[in-house]
Amino acid sequence: MSVHSLSPTEHAVLRAILRHDGVSRSQLAELVGVSMPTIASALKTLAEHRYVVQSSGAHASTGGRRSDAYSFAYSRCICVGVLVSKGTAHLLAMNLRGEVSSRSALNLDDFGTANFYDNLALAIESFVSSSHIDPRHLRGIGVTVTSLAALDEASENRLRHAIESRLHYPIRIMREPFALAAAETLFHPDIPDAACIYLNATMSSAFIRSGHYVRSATFIEHMTLYPAGYSLSSEHQANIRDISFSPRPEAPTSSNHRCSCGQYGCAQMFCSAQALLHSVATAIPGTFRISGTSSTDVYTFINAMRDGSYTHTKAFNTYLDALAQLIHNIRMVLPVPIILGGEVARYFDSSDLGDIRSRVRSLEPSLGFSPSNFTILKSACAPDQAIMGAAYVLAQDYLDSLLHS
Repeated sequence: MSVHSLSPTEHAVLRAILRHDGVSRSQLAELVGVSMPTIASALKTLAEHRYVVQSSGAHASTGGRRSDAYSFAYSRCICVGVLVSKGTAHLLAMNLRGEVSSRSALNLDDFGTANFYDNLALAIESFVSSSHIDPRHLRGIGVTVTSLAALDEASENRLRHAIESRLHYPIRIMREPFALAAAETLFHPDIPDAACIYLNATMSSAFIRSGHYVRSATFIEHMTLYPAGYSLSSEHQANIRDISFSPRPEAPTSSNHRCSCGQYGCAQMFCSAQALLHSVATAIPGTFRISGTSSTDVYTFINAMRDGSYTHTKAFNTYLDALAQLIHNIRMVLPVPIILGGEVARYFDSSDLGDIRSRVRSLEPSLGFSPSNFTILKSACAPDQAIMGAAYVLAQDYLDSLLHS
């Protein structure tokens, strides 16, 4: 039976269970507004078709035996997530709850060649088979590609066609920050809207609206933070001069800080991990490989800063000032919670988040705004976050079909 074959009452009961996990029969009757016999009949149908599972004696009772609880059968919704980087593909299968049932990784030495697309599609097909996923419960395959291995539109279409030729399931191919943001909706289900900033070697961003990531062409990393001609301190100018991105931008001169996108003063030039490490790399030659910033570099920087290094502490304070300015600019347009992720945010503690919040608030009075309460959260920064997000997007699509059908 497909979900569209359920009666209106059965749909209503299923939606109530999805929104109130572990609900009792009496609570369902109140939520749906029907009699207990009608609830019992609907639950019988939903259980027969494996939409719900029953936990005996889960609810306390005022007398007699404890009442049962009903939850959605999360194993009925399995999605596969794939993260592709140069040389490697990581795969996992997870349910609507974010519970991972299987993982795998394989080498992709042929990345970008003619064989790449078919070989990746074959690897996904093999993973689905070896994971013993019931075909009736596989809801789709989400693929994300790291920024270092980004595909153009033609390559994405070619990859989609290669996968669809082998596996007849919904396919979603997305940018890595979108997949990261989709995972945030799993980790932070109580936050419907947010701006996500990922502070990696190359900064990236995404938005969440109504509990879903937004396929937006707006990139926070290219928001003008300090326009050309803006007066920066000589210290701040020195900290960001000659930051090397790929492709390498023109070296900023005086107060003209040009990004690889061709614009001046982008947040990318001030808030990426490369921007954080640059001043220390120039002050202490050989400290970091700026053209190839890694998580090890950031970890080394943070440890030196926590140990009281003057040079590292000064660079960190300059970096937080720029990050606070970026958050303030975002909130001038969209007053939403801010989620900070990526390699730099991975090492933020509660005092750092409080410090950033204070710096943002200090910018408000200068423009006539009174300090306001707002939320800055640290992302889970989970190792599998992008892969989980790629899978969870398909799970959300399935959930939406149940809630709105």
